[in-house]
Amino acid sequence: MSHVQKPQMGRTIPRVALLVETSREVGRSILSGIERYARLYGPWAFHLFPGDLAQQIEYVKTWDATGIIARIETPEVAQTILESGLPVVGLDLYEEHKAPGHPLRNICEVSVNSAAVGKMAAEHLMSLRCENYAFVGEIHDVLWSREREESYCQTLYWAGFQCERYKPRRKDLPWTDEIHELARWLLELPKPVGIFAAMDVRGRQVIAACQEYGIRVPEDVAVLGVDNDPLICRLCSPRMSSVILDSETGGYQAALILDGLMRGKIREKRSFHIDPIGIASRESTERPPFDDPVINEALRFIRQNSMIALSVQEVANYVRVSRRVLETRFRAEVGQTVLENISIERLKRVKQLLLKTDMKVSEIAEACEFGTDGYLSRFFKRESGMTISDFRRQGRQQDPYP
Repeated sequence: MSHVQKPQMGRTIPRVALLVETSREVGRSILSGIERYARLYGPWAFHLFPGDLAQQIEYVKTWDATGIIARIETPEVAQTILESGLPVVGLDLYEEHKAPGHPLRNICEVSVNSAAVGKMAAEHLMSLRCENYAFVGEIHDVLWSREREESYCQTLYWAGFQCERYKPRRKDLPWTDEIHELARWLLELPKPVGIFAAMDVRGRQVIAACQEYGIRVPEDVAVLGVDNDPLICRLCSPRMSSVILDSETGGYQAALILDGLMRGKIREKRSFHIDPIGIASRESTERPPFDDPVINEALRFIRQNSMIALSVQEVANYVRVSRRVLETRFRAEVGQTVLENISIERLKRVKQLLLKTDMKVSEIAEACEFGTDGYLSRFFKRESGMTISDFRRQGRQQDPYP
């Protein structure tokens, strides 16, 4: 009779509950860091709970976890974690969690170095030689937002500048109501002004309020966010600059600390700060290249409409001058004709689509209003000096649109 040998059992695979938001770039980057650690030193079994964090409580109670990494945003989540008795690493603990006597006060934590974020934001906006400065915080005035505000304003103060601060009348206003209050504040600010928003979502709201009320970005208001969430930043018009956080390393360190807790090798409170590592500079803080505001407005309009078969007359109509005046001032400032600049921007957009998508030439021709793929091919060869097929054969290069 044959015998089947049972596999030898190694150490139990850790079962880690992840209460981390996936809707924001910072959460996704933290999860990437956790995954990287587990891939190197695991295996680990993960449970990434569906829905928002408040909906995850019952799942935590029923899933047999051995450790938790969590953003603790509600008293219910905090209570569930405390009742579990499991090793836990908290992400950006709230102010009440750090108060003397709070049961979460001594848990391990990974948090953003918000003081360093505020300092970097101030230094970046000062490097643009903004004449005035302001801050828009998270509407609920949470600890990390206040820390960014204090560091930002203090850095400006020591450089000899004042800082205006947006304080909404109520913290429960729906955005459809708050946009008007924010816009009134923006209209009253001295211009030009550099505005630091505590997070990308808040920065997007600042840009939306500017659009709604005809405030020019970046000529009148330069806007800088935090998190460098690619979707949020690129969906802004103009695209938003943002402070880049090393959140992936933060996730890795959270997993490292949790591993030590689960193995019993860490018995005291450990903390790790996620540092800012740079600025993703986009159009929302791009200094106008020319002194003539009409030319700057024309250049931005051409760039934003590079997928359209734009005419010189349409540009002139948009900036509210005659075609002859536009052509004369454009050539004097830019050193190109308006039509030449339109072609340059359209070529950039076609190159982007060729490098970063799998669209067929005929699809790009239709999307960019070239009419036919033959006309697009002739345009591309004339403007770039090479064929589309040769260009694509060079491979997908680094995205020139950060």
